[in-house]
Amino acid sequence: MKNCIFIIGCGHSGTTIMRKIINNHINVYGIHYESNVFFKSDDVIQTTLTEFKKSQNKYKKTWLCEKTPKHVYTIDKIYKHIDNPKIIVMVRDGRDVVASLYQRYGDFDKSVNRWIYDNKIWLNNKSVHNFHIVKYEDFVNNPTTILQNICTFIGIPYYDDLLNYHKTETEYPEIVGLIDNEIHDKLRKYQINQDIYDGSGRYKTDLTNDQLNILMSNKNFVELMKHFEYI
Repeated sequence: MKNCIFIIGCGHSGTTIMRKIINNHINVYGIHYESNVFFKSDDVIQTTLTEFKKSQNKYKKTWLCEKTPKHVYTIDKIYKHIDNPKIIVMVRDGRDVVASLYQRYGDFDKSVNRWIYDNKIWLNNKSVHNFHIVKYEDFVNNPTTILQNICTFIGIPYYDDLLNYHKTETEYPEIVGLIDNEIHDKLRKYQINQDIYDGSGRYKTDLTNDQLNILMSNKNFVELMKHFEYI
């Protein structure tokens, strides 16, 4: 199977908005939920991909796009089943991601560890040089240029109407394990159906000084923040 786009990265790094924008492209058939397909057996993967392809062909789209952030852990499986996959990795300031995940989980350590491990795993993948890495902050500040670069990477034309993704309302699937599913779902549905919003720097109000000190004393966290040039 070929002509497939996969959006991955630590959750709450802009993967959902990026998926919705790319799915808005006239040449792209988008999977509007996190399939987690590559965590499954090879047989199930093939069956699921075949169903995706049927839908893609039904709507006469050239490309297929799927977004599951945690597919950072299954990149080798993606390459096993997909010919020349176009993998887009979303990256965001770890302090903001931890603040957002902490609101979701209510567990500070879990939030910190997810940002660290989700990013380290793809950075250490043998195919990392083939990925297109997008920093959330660059995207929200200069979406036109970033989207032009993404379209070039994929091999599809850029046009300005791509940024009108928010005019088509999308339901956000329920996710288990949250402090309050209903509140989270309403918030996420609202967020992904708005124009591009710059959530940079939320950690300044959402995290305490003690929590920030814990982050900056975490060697793995600091190393990644330096690697991504956030500090």
